[in-house]
Amino acid sequence: MDTYTSEHESETVGSKNEKTEKVISKYDLVIVGAGIAGSSTAIALAPEGYNILIVDKAVFPRQKPCGECIMPEGVQILSELGVLSDILKHGGVKVDGMRYWNRRGDMAQADFPPGPEGMSHALTMQRYDLDYLLLKKADSFSNVKVRQGFQVTEVLQEDGCIKGVAGHAVNTPDNREVFNAPLTIGTDGRYSIFHKACKLNKTPLPRRRFGLTGHLKGVEGMGSYVEVMPCNDGEIYIAPCGNDITLVAILLEESAMKFFKGDLPGRFHEFLQQVDGFKDRITKTELVLPVSATGPLGFTIDSLHKPGLLLIGDSSGFLDPITGEGMTLALKSVKAALPFIKEAITTGSFNKEMGDQYVQERFQSIEDVFRFTQFILNLSRKKFIADRAIRKLSRNPRLFQKFLGVATGSNKFKDISIIDKAILLLG
Repeated sequence: MDTYTSEHESETVGSKNEKTEKVISKYDLVIVGAGIAGSSTAIALAPEGYNILIVDKAVFPRQKPCGECIMPEGVQILSELGVLSDILKHGGVKVDGMRYWNRRGDMAQADFPPGPEGMSHALTMQRYDLDYLLLKKADSFSNVKVRQGFQVTEVLQEDGCIKGVAGHAVNTPDNREVFNAPLTIGTDGRYSIFHKACKLNKTPLPRRRFGLTGHLKGVEGMGSYVEVMPCNDGEIYIAPCGNDITLVAILLEESAMKFFKGDLPGRFHEFLQQVDGFKDRITKTELVLPVSATGPLGFTIDSLHKPGLLLIGDSSGFLDPITGEGMTLALKSVKAALPFIKEAITTGSFNKEMGDQYVQERFQSIEDVFRFTQFILNLSRKKFIADRAIRKLSRNPRLFQKFLGVATGSNKFKDISIIDKAILLLG
């Protein structure tokens, strides 16, 4: 398709000698947000020949707090997009499974069971590198235009329909530009401009938890597993990122965040040095800056679409990352949205019926993980029961693998029987 057009207008502002140039450009699709969801959407659709614009206020590579693990279902989607080999070539690390520790030092370990398409490994890579690699891939298509360092300041609406966005380059705030398209995709994260501009209600989950992420060099005992350890008021996630670098993410209740005020990097390292079972593994480590914090983590959005608008990725809601599913869910949402995006571009409009169909497809793709996450969150509230459950799983790796199968897509949550849950909860 070839529907890109551009026109230039001059508007007088202030005195007659001051002018702001307004540039109006038309595309088949405008994507706001160049992270994993936005770039993956462009990569998937570019071969169709659509003229696509990606805008992001950041300049890549950029840092982003994240658990940095993609589960096997997400890895399968990256393979289908044709980018998996490049990720592995540029430092992506295969992960075989997960290890869970309890407060008594018991460790449950299991490999990921093969998913529906046979994928049996997860993947870790620092977001600094992963997002940059995916954006470069999207930008390699001649029909994809990327605007980094562009601040969206306005969502264009006409008769209740989203017609595109307007804004300016960060370094030229007086030069307003307008981008029109039959469909705009919001992949601009948990603080999406579309939430407020389109009056979409954002509701935090009742349990307000926060996340802190950093990297350590030289952690002892790292293998090809993501590890989860208990700590005061939460958990820590430990994931190998290659080159002797380990991601460490701390998930905490809101009340525990006051410990980190004033010196986030210093308090981050100090906190880890107090975690039993981990402090002995980091005596010779080096903290790799930056350290980031974000939260509250989980929230829902009352609507994921409006006429002419579709939300994908973190902007469409965020589960508590206790099962490490954030990027995987973003990729699954992209896959669910693709047929409706194509239909919108073909017909020139995106209506409520198409949006509702997307919501249904998205929910079906994440329902089992959502239910599994709620189950694990409820379990984690009760420290004694959680410790006993991990002790049981340490003696029954086949049961642990069955639970992991829900996170990898090889099992449905309904496949976890009452007996399985009873064994886990009763020890």
